[in-house]
Amino acid sequence: MRAPVVFVGPTLPRAEVAALLPAARILPPVRHGDLLRLDAGAGDTVLIIDGLFLQAASVRHREIMYLLQRGVTVAGSSSMGALRAAELWPYGMRGFGEIFRLYRDGEIDGDDEVAIVHGTAEDDYRAYSDPLVGIRIALRDAAAAGAISDRDAGLMLDVAIAIPFRSRGFRALESAVRAHVPARSVEAFRTWRSAYDTDAKAADARLLLAAAATGDSALCPAGPGDWPVRNVHTWMFDRWEHRFHGTGTGDEWVADADAAAALRLVHPAFPDLHRRYVLSRVAGLDPDHPALAEGAVAAARAKGLRVPGPDPASTDWLTARDLALPEDEALATLLVRAFGVVHGGSRSRWDLPPDLRTPAMMSWGREVVTAARRCHDRLLGPADGGPRRRFRAEVTDQVIAGHWGCDPGDLTGHAWDRGIADLPALRRLAEPFVALLKSRPTGTIGVGGDRVTDVAWPRLP
Repeated sequence: MRAPVVFVGPTLPRAEVAALLPAARILPPVRHGDLLRLDAGAGDTVLIIDGLFLQAASVRHREIMYLLQRGVTVAGSSSMGALRAAELWPYGMRGFGEIFRLYRDGEIDGDDEVAIVHGTAEDDYRAYSDPLVGIRIALRDAAAAGAISDRDAGLMLDVAIAIPFRSRGFRALESAVRAHVPARSVEAFRTWRSAYDTDAKAADARLLLAAAATGDSALCPAGPGDWPVRNVHTWMFDRWEHRFHGTGTGDEWVADADAAAALRLVHPAFPDLHRRYVLSRVAGLDPDHPALAEGAVAAARAKGLRVPGPDPASTDWLTARDLALPEDEALATLLVRAFGVVHGGSRSRWDLPPDLRTPAMMSWGREVVTAARRCHDRLLGPADGGPRRRFRAEVTDQVIAGHWGCDPGDLTGHAWDRGIADLPALRRLAEPFVALLKSRPTGTIGVGGDRVTDVAWPRLP
């Protein structure tokens, strides 16, 4: 990624953005996750003009701070870009234009100042309402020019604020203010607007794009004069990153989270690698230590941990079959499950054993996901715009049990051994791979890596 990325619509049409910044990669209004999909790094530029906030989750501050930390130049104007820049300018996000200044200086603070109703990508995000901030600036400038009085401008602004943002606009304002200000003031305001461009959002967007086109020195990455960005990688952010970040495989885009799910479910060495990884953290030893299990059990006993009684109801992690194991082995199994299960259905490569986080392993996981999607479409048919068809829970159980070589009634324990919290979580994770497992029982895909160089796995012809 080197061409500047511009998130825009409806503030400016795509054609105008392309004319002002010919090298730009133009994307729809930004939403939660879009910045993480970019794989942007030092030297890249991201310009945010418009963003979604009601029909989709809005772009998070931490997503922008992640880019700033990576040396990406991030700037905003006009709408969502101005709002986020006013909130994050101390950390190095650059703001351009009047609307950014109003937010930054505290003259306005409501999200609804820039909120409008607009159409879809098919009609180039055509606007169906006017933003409050645009009305506010127009009234201020009209009063400053002497077209209307300060008093009438204030009354008209109060009326505009009271109009819900979905219905807000200059025409709605003219109708609503007639009971509050003289008709001559309404007409004078309309006449003034017809003579002057009052689209403040568009003006600010053009200012930002001009800065990018001319290489304005104000458009630069965060530096020594900005507050340092710290603590971006919370556990929640890591889930976002691996849900939205990914890589293309042929014509398919595969999120890191989906590739990690494939490794968790179908990599033949996963249970052993996972067990070693968890026990190594408990014991404080290397995963390849010859006495790893013994060290983990000793560490657990030193903390007072013991295997529960013979009743399976006395523990959340051991079945009746597990409780029949030798005590040390049962305790090691308990440790793997108690400390190794990924809760909440989250899927992140950071939850994988280190040997499976390598680029080669993640690439193999993406190949598996791509093959599974194609196989699902062949077996059940493509969605064709409708809801995706799914396998029944009992079918998923049977296929996964067959692949793991266990009885369907024992799936819960085997899921725990792969870090999966329960049977419903397993079904959600495994269902997308069922068609692939049903369709091609033989074949191999070669995988480079430190431990595994050839993994038995179905492949499509």
